[in-house]
Amino acid sequence: MERVVLVTGASGGVGLALCQRLLDEDGRIHLCIACRNEQKSEATRDLILASHPSAQVSTVEVDLGNLASVLRAARELRCRFQRLDFVYLNAGIMPNPHVNFKALWHGLLSGRVLHMLTTAEGIMTQTDRLNGDGLQEVFATNLFGHFMLVRQLQALLCGNEKPSRLIWTSSSNARESAFSLSDYQHAKGQESYSSSKYATDLTSVVLNRKFNGQMDVDEDTAEKFYQKLLELEEQTLEKYRDLLD
Repeated sequence: MERVVLVTGASGGVGLALCQRLLDEDGRIHLCIACRNEQKSEATRDLILASHPSAQVSTVEVDLGNLASVLRAARELRCRFQRLDFVYLNAGIMPNPHVNFKALWHGLLSGRVLHMLTTAEGIMTQTDRLNGDGLQEVFATNLFGHFMLVRQLQALLCGNEKPSRLIWTSSSNARESAFSLSDYQHAKGQESYSSSKYATDLTSVVLNRKFNGQMDVDEDTAEKFYQKLLELEEQTLEKYRDLLD
């Protein structure tokens, strides 16, 4: 029986390179690529099949920053598959950094402009918009959307004696590495994404209700963080009750 692998954020960059690497290593897997819209999904599927024509590649549409989309995608995946063997939580966005000209002007008046220009301290700012659910887009896309998706897929992840492997790739260290490596080199260089402390710890939060100790976070803080995620999950499920089975 072929192994089923789900990759979010698969339409480009590290996600697409990861899909190609997975098929290079094992062309027998069933690869399910998750992208934000149908056009991107199909275009990505065609691109992958161009280099791996015999591969089994399916698509699912999911916008991790849209919780209704997350619940619809989870329902579709539960109908389509009996289990997921590997789940790569790769989708992620970054806030848009820009220069704070007002702060720069104050720096000119205060005589701190040289320090500000050499360190960017006080002049660079980032804008993180709110999504339709009232959550910051980066938080919703990079963390909470994945949290909801995995929680909704637990029957596929934990239903058999051999648990699925969750691999959280949208971490700060992965993104930093991508600046100095090509996307494929980055995907190839991560021999085990699960060795990333960010990947392991957030997976632990999703399924085990605690951090595993690799991050510098005490148990009390970790538990409070997890409880806040559960509160948000409860609010989301109440809001979108019609999308649940």
